[in-house]
Amino acid sequence: MQRGVAALILLVAGFGLGAMKTKSDAKTEVLKADEEFSRVTNERGIEGFASFIAEDFQTIRPNSPIIGKKEIVATWSDMMKIDKTTPTWKPLLAVVSASGDLGYTVGTAEFHKTDDPARPVTGRGKYVTVWRKQRDGLWRVVLDTGVMDTAATKQ
Repeated sequence: MQRGVAALILLVAGFGLGAMKTKSDAKTEVLKADEEFSRVTNERGIEGFASFIAEDFQTIRPNSPIIGKKEIVATWSDMMKIDKTTPTWKPLLAVVSASGDLGYTVGTAEFHKTDDPARPVTGRGKYVTVWRKQRDGLWRVVLDTGVMDTAATKQ
């Protein structure tokens, strides 16, 4: 009888350790996804950006939200192509839900605008990105928002 109880305790403890490992792994995955999101966006432009956005994406903006992947990709496409703005960002923190399928990152961002090569402009800010693990196991952005710390400065 005592062996059975001991075995049950070890089994339950093992499940608990497995859950903690899963949450820790998920946190690492979200941090890596955010880092990769920035890298791929800079390497591949709007196509790289779009590859990380969930179909049901949302964000808040003055006067109205942006809802849907198509809408945010169009907004960022204009910013990156017409305004010649290059964003870069770095996550500083990740938090993941107990279920391991929803998380958020917080980090710093820079926007480099070069529509006038003689007068490049840099802006800095902070962001929060909400990530959801998809059925295919990949993390996708479902909500993203941020604030600018400083007024953009001309170089």
